[in-house]
Amino acid sequence: MTWYEFLLFVHVSCAVIWLGGGFVLQVYGTTVERGGDAEEMAQFAGRAGLLGERLFVPTALIVVLAGIGLMIEGHWSWGRLWIVFALVAYGVSFAVGLGILTPLAKKLPTVGPATPEGQAIIRRIFAVLRVDLVLLFSIVFAMTVKPTGDDLWTVIIAAAVAIALASVLWVRTSRAPSPDAPAAPTGA
Repeated sequence: MTWYEFLLFVHVSCAVIWLGGGFVLQVYGTTVERGGDAEEMAQFAGRAGLLGERLFVPTALIVVLAGIGLMIEGHWSWGRLWIVFALVAYGVSFAVGLGILTPLAKKLPTVGPATPEGQAIIRRIFAVLRVDLVLLFSIVFAMTVKPTGDDLWTVIIAAAVAIALASVLWVRTSRAPSPDAPAAPTGA
């Protein structure tokens, strides 16, 4: 096994953990949210936050470090479109985590996760994470397709799909009723 193969294994394995874990948390979080139990949602959000700190942050860092190692070992050019995109997207994801998610997560214990304000913060966190998940999938797309400047239509279509999906997820999440909201009347 070469260093390149080893780094590729580490890079892909950690990306799978990061992306797959985020996806599973979103699916499970949606299930818990639909259950309407504020206490259960508060517990889930707390545990998801711990996983974020202890698993996803280190894994994301390993993904980048292994990727840098791949660049060096594989003698890849840093100016390739898919590499630039992946680095910029990673930077955006990091900035979102630092600038939006961290302050929201720090505010949560102060207001109480089971309170209406705490539940609104949790829904906001999960909305941001859903959009971030779309960003991570777009990185995987770039890493596998490796578009160049000659692939303009591929890039435009992929960007349009990612933007549309992120928008739908954001709107859908922001319209979600709060757990303490009265149920909509049903017609007979």
